[in-house]
Amino acid sequence: MADYLSANEISIAVRSGKSTAVSETEKAISLIKARETNMRAWCHFNSETALKYADIVDEVSHKGKLAGVGVGVKDIIDTEQFLTENGVATDGGRQPIKNATVVSRLISEGAVILGKTKTTECAFHTPTNTRNPHDLNRTPGGSSSGSGAAVGGGTIPLALGSQTVGSVIRPASFCGAWAFKPSWGLIPRTGVLRLSHLFDHIGVFGRSAEDLALIVDILSGDDGIDSASQGALPSNLVTAVENTSLAKPKIVFLRDYAWPQLEDSSKNLFDQLATRLSAPTIEMPALYNNVFQVSQELLAQDMAYNLGDRFFSGADRISDTLREWIVKGLSLNAKTYLANYDALQQMRMGFNALMDNFDFAIAPASSGEAPLGLHNTGSPNFCLLWTSIGVPVVNIPMLTGPNGMPVGVQVIGRYGSDAETISGAAWLGRNQKVKMVY
Repeated sequence: MADYLSANEISIAVRSGKSTAVSETEKAISLIKARETNMRAWCHFNSETALKYADIVDEVSHKGKLAGVGVGVKDIIDTEQFLTENGVATDGGRQPIKNATVVSRLISEGAVILGKTKTTECAFHTPTNTRNPHDLNRTPGGSSSGSGAAVGGGTIPLALGSQTVGSVIRPASFCGAWAFKPSWGLIPRTGVLRLSHLFDHIGVFGRSAEDLALIVDILSGDDGIDSASQGALPSNLVTAVENTSLAKPKIVFLRDYAWPQLEDSSKNLFDQLATRLSAPTIEMPALYNNVFQVSQELLAQDMAYNLGDRFFSGADRISDTLREWIVKGLSLNAKTYLANYDALQQMRMGFNALMDNFDFAIAPASSGEAPLGLHNTGSPNFCLLWTSIGVPVVNIPMLTGPNGMPVGVQVIGRYGSDAETISGAAWLGRNQKVKMVY
């Protein structure tokens, strides 16, 4: 579809003079306005502000790697030009005085910040009113609901999200978008609402493996502030994707604790995919059996620490679910936290050995198609293990469920093997002839 250019295509057109940032931004604005009434992906969108960004890109002589590319920013990521209200009533009207590191890096490369995409309350459970672009009666997933819907629905080429459990990969699966949650710490989280230092990741949505590589290369690397990114070097994923081998990689199909929760239709899809790829099936070893309890208790204690002020000063303005999680975190002691932290570290250290004989793994990204209704965002359990151990994951919009809805495939790599993981996803996407459907 000529109307749906990739980020790379837009940037090349603007940098070569065949198009302008203003022209590309006007196209994006037109698409957003045409679909926003139904999709409800944006909480703060302003055409004038976006066009001012685009004007600046056109005026400067140096055109960055994302020149004229429209980007949506999840509303837990600070922006100087737009409110950042974190999807919660306690933060209504909040105006940051400084851009998050990732926003500054986007702007420095000529990206046009189109506005803020909707998030669940504090990037946690309570859903927004955003609807799935492929069936308005279904959830888009969460917590990066607006980002997943906007990219999966074809209105913008790129968006930022965050993932603490399944908040990038799940909406990408439900909305039919490519998405990438890099290794923990590769992208600094400075200026982003913190739920958990241990589990929070910045993730990205795009239209191809090439687009994901392009934006992560810009966002990655130590910013001198986020300790999780200390010593992290900027990635070189674009080269990895360009040099993706034609040879078939060694792929393994991993089943973790969530496999029994998979819908029967998806079980059939993944069994067929594993057969088609000649990928052996491995059940995750006993070391990972209690990952759900370990991660949930750690997350509850981290949330109590990071979000506790909202509970103590405005408990009547947060949801029952968020209150319950903060109370749960406050009820757990330091001994519990340290025991769970030790168990988590053992899980993180054990994964590389499991992957010794393989280039990457595949696994379901969700239980199946996006559930009907907007009362919840679907189960994050199929992402929980991979987020908890901090490894890189790509969602490929590769399969279709019985109702014609997208079903995502996770491509999973070792910690730090982001280049190999995105390259593996590119190989899989090309060989399975994956195309986004808007």
